[in-house]
Amino acid sequence: MSPTQKHLKSPTREETMFVVLYRMIQTIRIHKDDNQLVRVCLTQLKETISKINLEDDLTILISEERFYIQGEKLQYRKQITHVIDAMLDFFKRRGLQGLRFHPAVRNASLGEILTFVRLLVRSLEQEEPAIWLAQKVEGAKFPWVTIVQEKELKRRNTHPALRERARTTYFHALTSLKEVAQKISVQGYAGVRKARRMVQSMVDCMVQDEAIFLGLSTIKDYDDYTYTHSVNVAVLALCLGNRAGLSRTSLEHLGICGLLHDLGKVEVPREIITKPGDLSTREWQEIEKHPLASVKQILKLHASHDLKSQILLAPFEHHIKYDLTGYPQVHFKKEVSLFGRILHITDVYDAITSPRVYRPTVLSPDQALSFMLQRTGTDFDPILLKVFAIMMGTYPVGSLLELDTGERGLVVDYPMNSGGTRPRIVLLEKDEYGGLRPGDLVDLAEKITGTGAYRRKVARSLNAASCGIQPANFLF
Repeated sequence: MSPTQKHLKSPTREETMFVVLYRMIQTIRIHKDDNQLVRVCLTQLKETISKINLEDDLTILISEERFYIQGEKLQYRKQITHVIDAMLDFFKRRGLQGLRFHPAVRNASLGEILTFVRLLVRSLEQEEPAIWLAQKVEGAKFPWVTIVQEKELKRRNTHPALRERARTTYFHALTSLKEVAQKISVQGYAGVRKARRMVQSMVDCMVQDEAIFLGLSTIKDYDDYTYTHSVNVAVLALCLGNRAGLSRTSLEHLGICGLLHDLGKVEVPREIITKPGDLSTREWQEIEKHPLASVKQILKLHASHDLKSQILLAPFEHHIKYDLTGYPQVHFKKEVSLFGRILHITDVYDAITSPRVYRPTVLSPDQALSFMLQRTGTDFDPILLKVFAIMMGTYPVGSLLELDTGERGLVVDYPMNSGGTRPRIVLLEKDEYGGLRPGDLVDLAEKITGTGAYRRKVARSLNAASCGIQPANFLF
């Protein structure tokens, strides 16, 4: 088993069924019903469904650019990323919101299942594919499947208590990280138990609501950059790791790596960290020592040898690019570890969207994604970066948008069926003190009645931090 594989969850029967359904669709697109390969796929699909405990319905839904099977997010795993992307396109082009298989599907004949999949494929030829498909399924008297209509899907409203818990967890993680750094600087050692508990709480928040958790990464602190940056990297890494299908234990280790990846900067003179101008060659050499210094500091932690062995490598690697350039310079030809590749993506994203004393320009979140995507396959793992871009959306949560109406607002989330391009935003209004306050929540997918034109369009994106706006203050 490779180091990457050991972090991944085993595929569930529901996930296996999803993949087999994809293969069935692809097969009948190019082969006739009597083809042997079609019969093999049919049999596999039937057998896979029969192994699932169907005391109730088996539901596959699309919500906010993600598949949910039995209410659980279908995780992006390296082996099935292309399957998920292809199925998202297949469903969206047909206007399908989901499928619901009933227990009676076990009794469906191979011929009925084949007919149903043929109807799925053929529906694209119709003017209103989803409606046509629902009518055909009803007419064929298939009591074992239902086409899920849009009206059945409702976005979950996040309880205010979860928002408050997420924010509290963020700042507790920030405090625990500072304590570790300060104790190491003064005493030469520190415990990691509190930081580990904070990461476990972060995982809990993320599992409950990823959009809320992602919103935490919009917190920017100009004067406390090193620490907020580390917590933001942990937040983003946990979300990306979850999308990649990591187990809970691996997520906890990844989160600790994110928190501690820049711990070595305690050894870099502060005047270099805060220097407003270009760094000299000597100063850059000092900066480039910090990944190895992070490893040395982690070794000083009061933690088990097993935990240290899990969290040492990624902080060392987080500035090594996918093509093995970057720093520290390495002479091995082995690929960067999975954790290292995740940290590199999340570290760069947060860094280039954060204002710094030495950086005259800072990118908006969507500009940052575009910048990074231009470097896929060289700087970044192409599959992980694609998953990251999908996770963040065209305009990531917290993005500051200026509309063609002159209004400005912050991205809150992406409603169902938005295609990941037209988010909901909270408008910003001036208060009586000359500051800003949250205004109306508007959907950029809203159209003007009778015209089909969008009521509001994005004129441009801005960097919230550069405009003196802390998005988290309006999102939580």
